[in-house]
Amino acid sequence: MNNKPQESAACNYEGHDFGATYIDSCCIDGYLWDLDSCDEPGGRLSDGGDMPCPKCNTLEYLEQAKEEAESCTSGSVFVSGGGYAYTGESIWLSAVRKAESLNPDGAAHALQKLGVVKTLVPEAGTNGYAVHRYIYCEEGDRT
Repeated sequence: MNNKPQESAACNYEGHDFGATYIDSCCIDGYLWDLDSCDEPGGRLSDGGDMPCPKCNTLEYLEQAKEEAESCTSGSVFVSGGGYAYTGESIWLSAVRKAESLNPDGAAHALQKLGVVKTLVPEAGTNGYAVHRYIYCEEGDRT
């Protein structure tokens, strides 16, 4: 994976990426940091730096989501205020929506580079899961 952000390191992204209902993440040099990991206002952040930014490090963000979507059938997360269930497919679709909303051109380029994504979803049967394929290619290229 490329550890270098695709665009400016100061993309000003802030979001809900560490489980809080309020803005709890910010981008520094293409990676997200937990705004709650600081001991004092304006102090140094101590948690984060390993999650690619969906806005300025879009390719690596989608590469990481692809890896997770292709290896996770289902699960659930409990956070303050409730929880949610997920599948490999929902992980992928959520990541794509987020990337496309924050960086449409970068997301389109990244998706074309990724090509085929094989997400997992629970299903009764021998393996206990099914594979849903998402194919991304340039307009007119149907390989």
